[in-house]
Amino acid sequence: MPFSFLNAALLAGIAAGVLPILIHLFSRRKVARIPFSSLRFLEQISRRRVKRVRLTQWIILALRVLAIVLLAFALGRPAFRGDFTFGQSRGESAVAIVLDRSYSMRAEGARQTMWERARDRVEEVLDVLEDRDRVFFVGVTPGEDAIDVYPDPGSARDALRAMEPGYGTTDLGVGVHRATAALAEATALNKELFLISDFQAADTDAGLLGLTGDVGADTRVYLLPVGEPGIDNTTVEDVRLEGSAVDRRVRVLLARHGDTTAQDLAVTVEAGSEVLGEAILDVPPGAPSSGEVALTRLPGEGEAMEVRIPRDRLPVDDVRYIPPVGTGQVKTLLVQDPAQQSPYLPLALSPEADGRFAVQRIPPASLGSVDLGSFDLLVLDNVTYLPRESLTRLRQWRAAGGLLLVALGDRTDLRFYNEDLLPALLPDVTLGNLLGTDEATGTSYSLTPRAAGHAAFAGFEAGVGEPLTGASFWRIVEVQTGPEVRVLAEFGPGLPALVEGNGALLFASSLDGRWNNLPTHAAFLPLMHQAVEALLREQGGGAARVGEPLRVVVEAARLGAGEELLCRGPGGADLGVTTQSVRRGVELVTEPPRIPGFYTLEAAGRVLARRAVNVDPVESDLTLLDDAALAELFPGERVTRLAFGEPVRSTVREARYGREF
Repeated sequence: MPFSFLNAALLAGIAAGVLPILIHLFSRRKVARIPFSSLRFLEQISRRRVKRVRLTQWIILALRVLAIVLLAFALGRPAFRGDFTFGQSRGESAVAIVLDRSYSMRAEGARQTMWERARDRVEEVLDVLEDRDRVFFVGVTPGEDAIDVYPDPGSARDALRAMEPGYGTTDLGVGVHRATAALAEATALNKELFLISDFQAADTDAGLLGLTGDVGADTRVYLLPVGEPGIDNTTVEDVRLEGSAVDRRVRVLLARHGDTTAQDLAVTVEAGSEVLGEAILDVPPGAPSSGEVALTRLPGEGEAMEVRIPRDRLPVDDVRYIPPVGTGQVKTLLVQDPAQQSPYLPLALSPEADGRFAVQRIPPASLGSVDLGSFDLLVLDNVTYLPRESLTRLRQWRAAGGLLLVALGDRTDLRFYNEDLLPALLPDVTLGNLLGTDEATGTSYSLTPRAAGHAAFAGFEAGVGEPLTGASFWRIVEVQTGPEVRVLAEFGPGLPALVEGNGALLFASSLDGRWNNLPTHAAFLPLMHQAVEALLREQGGGAARVGEPLRVVVEAARLGAGEELLCRGPGGADLGVTTQSVRRGVELVTEPPRIPGFYTLEAAGRVLARRAVNVDPVESDLTLLDDAALAELFPGERVTRLAFGEPVRSTVREARYGREF
């Protein structure tokens, strides 16, 4: 029966068996011969006794050598490998099962869903185990910190029957590290790590190469892929409400993962049981594409809407919930110098009286007397100077979550901005020199996206480095940025144009038509709308993802003393709510939601806010890793890949230690 040593390095101790022999040889005494009278009768007795003594010495010497050799042999931990004692393994095992419970496991295969295939594989693993084996169930969804431990396969099997896939994303790295830590504390003879997942190709984008590097040398790793190749999937990645009372529409961002085009796809916008709009779109594979759905009416204040496409093999991402907060007006305070007012920004933000943005325009001198707490967005359009008391109020308003858009121009005092305004409102941004000429006939720059996938550029066909619009910019401001901000667009390498950071946007040219002709181009209105809408969503504008806590700031007066706070979700999924005081009021923070849908925050039955929670579209690409990519992701001789349908029992038992000597 084959066996091996668990601590083979300690077999070198067998060499210590020569020590008793050396001691015996070097300790032999040399006896001098001395003539004596005849001892014939005593000599026979003496020889028999000497022979017995020598035999005893050789036996003792052999036992000493054998004791050292057996000690080294025992420290080497010899163990049988494979089945033992009538096919039953006797060595105890600690088994960690990293089970993918992300929403991609809900995809429907030819005969089973990926989750049903995964559950069957877990059953096969549990069938290999014995009564005394411990089982660790480890999830791969971020935020799920608990590891379920079961003392025997039977209890693990009972728990498996109650498990269902969730709506989160896959994080194989977290799962492997947590499973490795659990196995490191186990003392079982066999330590095994099973990874059961669809192993999507998108997993390699998260920097997960070499996941098994931290796995102990005494742990065997088994990869059990359950993904089914060739599943094309269409997903609704993003939705934005656009337009006005006259031009009512919703822009949808759709992605097709696979090799085929989704033709004549019906996209429906619904509010409750009412259909507000429908469009037929073609979605080619590759980069996400956008389309518009005309609406019969705009949704009412706080009315929940959702966008749907026909059900496919992964239904979870066929619906997108629109944040109710996006249906109301955004109260906007526009600060402009009355001596040089520009109509472009007010018209772009609010072309109709009842449009998306409710704009109030004031001069810089009046900023100190305005109640900033009643506004959601502040726009500083080519402002020269602000009094210090206004800056102090703005700093407090920003700290409470106020959103900011800053546009530069010919009245901008660079020294005031660098020394006072930007440190107070947008740290990590410094203005440099003025570049270009004052005339349109001189040197001009083009606006190009740097973060092409940003929501501000949805619908624009330009890639990184390609002109976003045909507008010319003949005067710009050089901008230096720090690590806390992000460059969304640029005028050229090292020349940021649109900078985003901590609820603020800065445009490094003017938006009044004096330094460029952008306001007269068709790209101006959608660019401004989408950039500000992205800012609203980024700073808690109503949309969240599964696994992210919901955050809402309300006025302290809306909360009564001792009132019960509750967040109600779909299917009776109630979440706990905690509070903390902020300068703008009270911030409500919920537990992370685990189900997509609409959530309502209530205080003693009164509705405080509604939020939309959607799945993360990163999980929607069902393209699988090939064998070469799996080998790179999980290297090592102790890693075994078992294709779907390949038996688990025989492979595991052949590698398992059945009994230790």
